[in-house]
Amino acid sequence: MLRNVIRQSSLRSRPVRSGVLFKQFHQTTYGLQDKKDLNESIMDKLHLEQGPSQTEQNDSTYESYVKYQAMFAGLLVIVGSVGGYEVYRNWEYLRRKIFGDSYDLSHFDEVYAQIQEKQQKKKDRLETMNVTLTNPNSSEVPGLYICGDNSNKMVSSDSKVKFQPIMKRLDIFDKFVARDVVLGESSGALINKKGDLYQWGAGFGADSSKPTLKGKDLIKAQISNGVVYALTKRGEVLYFPESAAQQKEFGQKEKGWFFSSTKKYAKISAKQPIRDISAGKDHIVLLDTKGSVLTAATGLKTVDKSHGQFGIPEFSQFDAPPAPNTAHEVTLLNKVRENNSVLDREIRKVVAGNYFTMCLDSLGNIWTFGKNTYGSLGKEVDYNTEIIPYPTKVEMIGKRFKRSDLPQCVDIAAGGDTAYASFVSSDIYELFEKTMKKNKSFDMEKLSDEQKESLVHFSWGHGLKGELGNGHFVHGQAEPSKIQKLNDLREFNEVSNKIEVLGLRGISVGGNHAVATLTNGDVYDWGDNEFGQLGNGKRIRSGVPAPVPSLLEPGQKKQKSTNNRLQLATTNKYTQVVVAGPTTTAIYYRLRN
Repeated sequence: MLRNVIRQSSLRSRPVRSGVLFKQFHQTTYGLQDKKDLNESIMDKLHLEQGPSQTEQNDSTYESYVKYQAMFAGLLVIVGSVGGYEVYRNWEYLRRKIFGDSYDLSHFDEVYAQIQEKQQKKKDRLETMNVTLTNPNSSEVPGLYICGDNSNKMVSSDSKVKFQPIMKRLDIFDKFVARDVVLGESSGALINKKGDLYQWGAGFGADSSKPTLKGKDLIKAQISNGVVYALTKRGEVLYFPESAAQQKEFGQKEKGWFFSSTKKYAKISAKQPIRDISAGKDHIVLLDTKGSVLTAATGLKTVDKSHGQFGIPEFSQFDAPPAPNTAHEVTLLNKVRENNSVLDREIRKVVAGNYFTMCLDSLGNIWTFGKNTYGSLGKEVDYNTEIIPYPTKVEMIGKRFKRSDLPQCVDIAAGGDTAYASFVSSDIYELFEKTMKKNKSFDMEKLSDEQKESLVHFSWGHGLKGELGNGHFVHGQAEPSKIQKLNDLREFNEVSNKIEVLGLRGISVGGNHAVATLTNGDVYDWGDNEFGQLGNGKRIRSGVPAPVPSLLEPGQKKQKSTNNRLQLATTNKYTQVVVAGPTTTAIYYRLRN
């Protein structure tokens, strides 16, 4: 019975225990599920908060990967293309290298010659304009060649031609043998072999086939400030307006034995005959037969301002400029004090820049005065030396020589705001110096071979357009620098059987360019080339001297090679001479005396 009771109680208790356990399990399960849901909710929340940045990072990484992959693929394409081209270009070499074929040298000389010819053509090619030469005359026929700016119809009568970068003949002066040619800003002047003066260009504005001034036996001309200045063989300086229209209104009455006439010119009075003249923008320098220097203002009315170019302290930048066409003696230059006495200084050559003057004395010293803004006077520029209205000696040149050397100038040139000079030096001090002190002169022809070998060319002043010729483009330079290209020129002399230094016949200076003629007739030019005034077929300025191509002959459209360099001819009747203007360059045939 007791056993039955226990059995029943155990049976009765099983459902209750099972329910309790199920309930506990159910609660536990729901608790775990709630925790799981909570964890998932938290994870979702965290995913929402942190997921976007992670996604962006993944996207950025993927984009970088794609980008680098594309770059790598592009690089492979480039390398493959270049490699394929090189393989194609060198296929014959590679084929022989890989398969062992022997080289075919039977046509080597022919192929090599073709390669050399192509390289030479590429090297010597000139960017010369195709020009049809309408003039049938060759360079053997006297005349006038000209290149450069044509804004004033100085190069061509065709107004469509704005500039001419190669030398072409002016038909109006065919067969002319001239005494002198001068190029101005708006007109030019030519003196024929009889001494008559012709003009051309828009600044003249009349018939160029008729002489402007005839029967005065002229030998040299200059153009300055709208006036033409002409030097006669007798040593007189005549002047008249540049414009043909003004020439009609200009003149002075000249009395004769039976009647009076009107002259088309006026004269600059001087005590001594004048042997040379040189003009700047608004002044002219006169050199008389005694070696004295005079200066005068140019033009038909008083100039606006003095820049010290007259060499007279009374006409400084602070004073009123002198009246035009009145000569004034440069006393401080012409006289020298020595041993408590005043002696005459002999000047051998005078040249003028825009607003400054250079003079070379018989001892080989250079004297300058005028505007020094760019160092044109060979003096360092400051407030006190920007304008120097009195003669000063160029002394900075001594820095370019050894202390034992005695440098002496043998030639000078000037134009624009740039100055040029050629020097020789000697170590034989006593012989050289005592001879000069005794004779008071310096003669280039008496130089020894050693002195001629020391010939050096210098430049200073404005150089922004390459005028200095030293390879540098500078605003201004007061200290003289060597024109190395000209200094290095040498030639074999068959008479002496040795290589000798080539000297200069002279340098002609324009506004911003210069042209040098060597003793062998070669021509080198440098500087500004905006209008083709260098005559090389281009319009690129040159900072160093370069040879000028030879003249175009009839039937020839362009220069084929720079090796066809210009060499000025000399015959028993004439000598070809090159002259530079402000923006033009010309070659004329000078009458031989």
